[in-house]
Order: sequence, then structure tokens, then C-alpha cells
Amino acid sequence: MDKKEQVAKEALKFLAQGNVVGLGSGTTASKFISVLGSSSLKDKIVGVATSLASEKLARDVGIKIVDIDSVDWIDVTVDGADEVDSELNILKGGGGQLTREKKVRNKSKAYIVIISDEKVVPRIPHKFPIPVEVIHFGHDTTKKELEALGLSCRYRDDFITDNGNLICDCTPTEKVDLQLLNQRIKEITGVVETGLFLGGKKTILVSNGTEVKILK
Repeated sequence: MDKKEQVAKEALKFLAQGNVVGLGSGTTASKFISVLGSSSLKDKIVGVATSLASEKLARDVGIKIVDIDSVDWIDVTVDGADEVDSELNILKGGGGQLTREKKVRNKSKAYIVIISDEKVVPRIPHKFPIPVEVIHFGHDTTKKELEALGLSCRYRDDFITDNGNLICDCTPTEKVDLQLLNQRIKEITGVVETGLFLGGKKTILVSNGTEVKILK
């Protein structure tokens, strides 16, 4: 079975009738939205989307979407990831919607991350840089301040987030304390959010095409 479909179907087991469900962004999260739209739960839940693309897909498959500000909490969010390491640190934002994804995660009682096994790495960031959402105003100055933290940075070409901002992809030039780095990046005026999803309770489901395991 396709890994993304397999792990998406497994994530359905964490949903219940009446839930407010956070709908993640990216290819694996999109597979989950499609699977949910084909399930008997479709008409028994409402969704909060983390991106315009996820919102459109959800509506297309018949899932009712509500605004995040219209609910007191989100029962469970299902989202993908670019990388997950042995300490369960998560790197997200390859699709550029990291701020909305983190906002939805932070309002969720349960956070389910669905990935295929090649996304498991020894330590993040591994193959991918750390995405940082940055406002347009003074963005060159912001980039220099990021580089002063020991990061190699470049802005994505022709890319604007759903919030109307830029994404600066940053790679540490040496091994770093991720918690401290995340804190220092977010202290820079002009930075909106980072793609480092550190700490917090989560359940990480990993598919290898044969079975789905919980990463511990």
C-alpha cells in the first residue's frame, strides 16, 4: 500500500464524531484530507484548515470548514512533517505554511503527525533547511540578523505565504542547541515564526508501506 495512504487511514482512528479537526498542509496531510472526505466521519466533524490549499481540498471533498477563531479548541490536528528526529523534534514548513500550522497545533488537545519512514532522521535539520517566515519590510536586514546567528540563509524565489510573507530557508553552519536557536530567531524583529516544532505532546505515526508504527 502507498505509505501516505496507509498512514492517513491509520490517523482516522484518532478521530471521533463531533470533533473539531485541524487539517494540516502538504502532500501527506492532503492525503489524510482526501481519506477523511471518503470516510463516514466526513459529515460528523468540522475542520480547521492550516492553509488555503487545505481549505479548498477539504471543501472539495465535502468537509465543513470553520474559522479557528470560531472554536474554543481543536480536538485533534493531523499534519505531516518534513523531518522528525530521534528526540521527536519536528521540522515543518517546506510548503511555507508553518505559522498557520503552528497556530492550529497550539490550539489542539491532540496533535497527530503522519509521515513515511524516510522522513525519520537522526537530527533535524538533516536534508532540509529551517524555514523562517519573515515580513517584507526590512527583509534584507532580517536576513543579515539571521546570518549573524551562524545560519546560511536564502529567500525562496517567487514564494509568498498565505499570510503574505516571505520564507527564508536557513541552515546552521554547525551543530546547535535547537531550543536556543529557535528562541534567538524569534527574538529578531521581522521574524513571524520558524519551522521548528519542538516540545509539546504529540503522536507520530510512521508508515513503511507494510505497517504503521508509533515513533517513540
